[in-house]
Amino acid sequence: MNFSTKSQSPLLGVNFDGYKISDRQHRYRSNPPDSYIRDSFKFFSENGLTCIRVPFYWESYEKDPEGFLTELEMISDEADRNGLAIIYDNHQWECSSFLGHGIGFPDSLLSCLFNRAPPSKESWNCPLKKDLEFFWNTWWDRKILNENGDDGWKLQREFVERVIDKVKNKQSTHGFEILNEPQVYRSADFKKASSYHNFMIEGITKHTEKSIYFSYVYSNSLGSLGFPWRQARIKPTVTPINQIVFDIHPYPPYQVVLVYYKLVSYFMNNKTIFAGEYNAGIKKTITINQIQHSQYVKNLLAFGVQGATFWWWSFEPDNDHPAFNMTKVVENKILPNENFEYFGESLKSAIQQ
Repeated sequence: MNFSTKSQSPLLGVNFDGYKISDRQHRYRSNPPDSYIRDSFKFFSENGLTCIRVPFYWESYEKDPEGFLTELEMISDEADRNGLAIIYDNHQWECSSFLGHGIGFPDSLLSCLFNRAPPSKESWNCPLKKDLEFFWNTWWDRKILNENGDDGWKLQREFVERVIDKVKNKQSTHGFEILNEPQVYRSADFKKASSYHNFMIEGITKHTEKSIYFSYVYSNSLGSLGFPWRQARIKPTVTPINQIVFDIHPYPPYQVVLVYYKLVSYFMNNKTIFAGEYNAGIKKTITINQIQHSQYVKNLLAFGVQGATFWWWSFEPDNDHPAFNMTKVVENKILPNENFEYFGESLKSAIQQ
């Protein structure tokens, strides 16, 4: 492995919310506190974290390519300085800010697909289910094009390759994730996701020998329920020299939830699993305590994951999900809150056992 020996211990850490790499094309965002990246990575190292998952967004790159790439380099430099391994995650959540409160895919694709103007920058509405379904069905059919008629899959692969080329030679770079939590509305699209993963890997492996992660697929209709044997169909079938890792997101990592992923892994015949996201749940008002932190880490390590990264470290509080908040801002400086302190204690305790 081409990163610090510190990361030879379990890959345990958090998801890190950047600024330029996480900026919506159609929403306003507050500025991060002073020295946000530097101070955050110092806290990570001091508290025994070994791995940071860094979500980045295609629409953020389209909004400000120079700022995006500059911030990526700052993050990789701080990871090098603090002996941390980084997994760079091509992230999407609820598709795009073009459709509502989500983030991910850029205007250059969405405006052509929907043939309408984007929302106002003050709009934080939920995306319409019919819009999400139309997008994802068209994506898996590989019929999304930009205004020049260029293929969406090809454009996304070129974007991810630009990110890879920027950070692939950094000591801290551990791997790259193809796409976070893609959605399916038709059962046949699980298999199409495998074809998509193959297409992405065939390009990525020409740029790096680092590990490649592929995310579980989120089932969003009764007709596409994610039975383990269906979920297993998303596995890429190409066999590069890169390590290929299945990324799971247990919310929360109860043993019964992990048994589901164990079944998926069995049907995939895939033994390497990473919990790229986990927390106490996704319901509004969800909280987390020290006992939960410790039990979740124990469950994940007993399950045999390669590692796990908690959701999430951000300078912007999530008012709907208190369990997601790990920071506080005091006099325009980022500081860990009690939740992060509990998390750090749970990691140290689990690793010592």
